[in-house]
Amino acid sequence: MTETASEKPPIGVEAAVYAIAFFAGSPFIILSVIMPLWALELGASPIFIGLIISSRQILVITMAVHGGALLDRFGPRLVIFLSGAIGGLTMALFPFFPYLAVIIVLQAISGFAETTAWIGAQTLVGRQLGGRPVYAGRMTSSARVGSFIGPVLVGLVWKYVGADTAFWFMAAWVFMAGASALTLPATPPAETPAAKAGTETAAEEPEPEAEPPPAAPRKRTSVLPSFADYATTYRLLLLPAVALVIAVTFMRQTGSGIQSSFYGVWLKQAGYDADAIGLFLGVSNAASAASALTVGALTRRFSEHWALIGATVLAIAAIAVTPALDGFWILLFAIFLRGVGQGWNFPIMLAIASRAVGQHLQGRVVALRITFNRLGGALVPILMGMLAEIIGIEASFYVIGIAGLVLLGGLGLWASRSPDFASGPLR
Repeated sequence: MTETASEKPPIGVEAAVYAIAFFAGSPFIILSVIMPLWALELGASPIFIGLIISSRQILVITMAVHGGALLDRFGPRLVIFLSGAIGGLTMALFPFFPYLAVIIVLQAISGFAETTAWIGAQTLVGRQLGGRPVYAGRMTSSARVGSFIGPVLVGLVWKYVGADTAFWFMAAWVFMAGASALTLPATPPAETPAAKAGTETAAEEPEPEAEPPPAAPRKRTSVLPSFADYATTYRLLLLPAVALVIAVTFMRQTGSGIQSSFYGVWLKQAGYDADAIGLFLGVSNAASAASALTVGALTRRFSEHWALIGATVLAIAAIAVTPALDGFWILLFAIFLRGVGQGWNFPIMLAIASRAVGQHLQGRVVALRITFNRLGGALVPILMGMLAEIIGIEASFYVIGIAGLVLLGGLGLWASRSPDFASGPLR
């Protein structure tokens, strides 16, 4: 049974969701330690480093909606398990194929598999935990703890054991996300309340359980992509709350794109080794884990949309100023502040989006957010690589960061004038 906002979910279900999030929410961060360094060892230029990083998003951008539909159709338990298994196997193959074309293919496959598992973890917040900010914050905190431990461990493995073992360590990490899903109770997929009309609408809520279910058309069981799934998902953009979340999702990638691509490269050129880079990223995610636990108090004090925009401003600015900073401790403090902003903005986005749609669309609304998230994640490294070739890596930090802040300023102007956000917190 899906938990309502007023019910406390079983402790076993909570534990399973947080375990999945621990492993599924961190591969992107962990890979930002080893993939740029591996590309440097292979002699890749800045533009090719950007291409390698961005290729991880190819299938995510085009197929995340399909992954969300599969989660809605077959249930998170099965889909997360298979995604973890496929992602782990693919990750283990990287050391055997140090060739650009093969790396791009492996990046695309592993990126889609791991992202589908992460979509599943977020879907569970809406389906099993009621979409409440407090549970979204705990799920985010668990993911951030994994993102603290993972980069530190993989940096140490890289330094003391080698690059190949670092990839195999990460393969085991990814597989554990899928294995953790087996601890979930076996629940049926969410029913579509719009079955009586033969279509799904964005804002519909499930029919009350006391009413007899309407006659429904034959359920789709295909694993192939469907135009109807994509049409239903993109119609969610007509909801102001979803549109806000998607816009912030795209804009926050100006900071995340810097971190996933040239942050480690800049630190390496500044004289820091893989273990130090892993420590920086780990501290950022430790800060995220802690700040995510305070998101309930934050959203009780401030309107959710303003808390979301403000936290994202902090997260972008704190990493964009990196080249202007000098010294280990000031760099550590800056990435700590970025972690605080990231720890706040993500669970707020998740809570707003999950409450905006019915239970039968939880996977698809998460997939929609992920699609735009990874679209930004694909574009920013490529754009930053091109800028780095022309104006240098240091200047590219500033240009990308300023662009993100300007876009957020425009979003804030829209929110301030929109009647949909005039009543305060989006409850």
